[in-house]
Amino acid sequence: MDTITFMQAIELIDLAATENRLWHYNGGQAYIRVSNDSNVLMVIDHTMSNTVPTISMNNGTEYFRSCAGAQFEYSARLRETPLVSFFRESFTDIITLETI
Repeated sequence: MDTITFMQAIELIDLAATENRLWHYNGGQAYIRVSNDSNVLMVIDHTMSNTVPTISMNNGTEYFRSCAGAQFEYSARLRETPLVSFFRESFTDIITLETI
């Protein structure tokens, strides 16, 4: 897969939250640990709603060390209000999310 849709990106963020792998989310970028036994940091940027989200993979060793514990707070927040539900309910009349 060369590209990812907006909703696929949102689904990945929600999945990471259910598994306590979401280390930071600011409404446009998500910082996710690829797996709990990996030091790979995946950054999903969906700030431009009219473009394909970008994903980068980085060595997150230092990031995970300096932000230890953040994954529980951010993951819990998104489990309470999943992004998929939010975007489907809030924006389906405005934009077609699957085509973004």
